Amino acid sequence: MKKYLLGILFISIISCGSSDELDNQIPNTDPPLGKIKTLTIKDEELANGITSLVEKLDFKFEYSNDKLVKVWDVNGNYTENLDYTNGLLTSISIEGNSYPGLSDPSPFSEKRKLMYDNNQRLVKVENIDMNYVKNYKTFEYSSGDIIIVKNYIDNYSGIPFNTDMLKIYMNNENVTKVERYEEGNLSKLGNVITYEYDNKINPDFLIDRNRILALPEYAYNIFLLQNYSQISKNNVSKMIKYYFGSLPDSPKKEFEMISQYQNNGLPSTIYYQEKIDNTPNDYIRVSAVYGY
Repeated sequence: MKKYLLGILFISIISCGSSDELDNQIPNTDPPLGKIKTLTIKDEELANGITSLVEKLDFKFEYSNDKLVKVWDVNGNYTENLDYTNGLLTSISIEGNSYPGLSDPSPFSEKRKLMYDNNQRLVKVENIDMNYVKNYKTFEYSSGDIIIVKNYIDNYSGIPFNTDMLKIYMNNENVTKVERYEEGNLSKLGNVITYEYDNKINPDFLIDRNRILALPEYAYNIFLLQNYSQISKNNVSKMIKYYFGSLPDSPKKEFEMISQYQNNGLPSTIYYQEKIDNTPNDYIRVSAVYGY
């Protein structure tokens, strides 16, 4: 997929895994009602009135006893396995390619361990794959409507370095704004993303938001993977990314999300229309088609 899509990671798909409680039960592999079974991502370009396909990814979802245990691309570019302990998601393993659309894609592999506090709130996610530089993220709940996420890497001296911090603002069960601060410093505000919503149910909201919070941000360069808005109850209708804070004159990129719905109120197709400084970009078309 084109580099211009880097950072527009927007879904998280769904989450779950195998728990200790499931070990003695007969697996039920049918997807629960309202949960995603297939997802097709298409990246297209329009030139001289002709639409050409840049990349297509076909994902499938495997469930067991109301839990999603696997997400994979049928062409082998992405495989995600999820495990639970006592009903909580505790492990996410990912194998695949970071840039499958390129002639020489970059292999990606990561295994993430999830940790919780006594209130079963996610407080830490750590990469335990020994082949990569150790990285982890922490979660703080300063109030009922703000989640603070801090990302760390261990440098060669073994001392953790806070690469950035995010403040996630919630309202009526929807993420309304995400502020990113460089090096975790509140005086170094980087980009700001704001969200607007429709009143329809986001299918990811029906599952487990801990998976969305735990996914690595740049694990995979597609339209619908790892975006904090996917913990929201409703579907995004507009997303605006301000590159130097949310000042009125800040350079920005705007995305209008156009959703088509089934009779049950769940989205069947979502397209986005990109705008840069209020100028529509009619040459890019990215879509997600859901099956339940």
